[in-house]
Amino acid sequence: MSCFISSGVALGCSDGIGGIKKIYVLGSTGATASVTGVTYSGASVSAPITGITGDGTWYSFELKRNTSSLAQNTTKNFENGTIYWEQVLTAVLFKYDQDKRNILLELGLNDKLKVVAIDQNDTQYYLGQVNGMYLSGGSAATGTAFGDRNGFELVLTGQEAKPASVVDGDLATIFAAGGFSVA
Repeated sequence: MSCFISSGVALGCSDGIGGIKKIYVLGSTGATASVTGVTYSGASVSAPITGITGDGTWYSFELKRNTSSLAQNTTKNFENGTIYWEQVLTAVLFKYDQDKRNILLELGLNDKLKVVAIDQNDTQYYLGQVNGMYLSGGSAATGTAFGDRNGFELVLTGQEAKPASVVDGDLATIFAAGGFSVA
């Protein structure tokens, strides 16, 4: 792989918006859930993902606007010649209840979560593709005043050799074609 770029970036329009509106987390109603393969739209892993195969169920979490985010932080050690990207997804779930508490507990036990996050621009990011994501922090809070948030903040973290790939296409179709169910 070359260490030299082959194109630049144009300024473009100011038409992007921030935030994450929905995430899918791979889980299972049985004993296993796994991704066994990924298909790219081109000959390179630099191309967008067009297929994900495996088994399990992708569970959707709908998020309110202006509450959840994704950051991909670059960490490079010049002296050691290493570089990786830390993926940090913060998802806010409203209203503390027993079902959400139980989901939080299960997420906390899994250190190899696979996640697809959809931002407000409808860009779909596949997080934890190689090493998985894990619940690294968060909180469950009732708030104090009537207007305070009552619910959960989940912080999922992963470290990957490359930034997250974009998934191109309708997720329901991609998941179904890959052998998954969606809930």
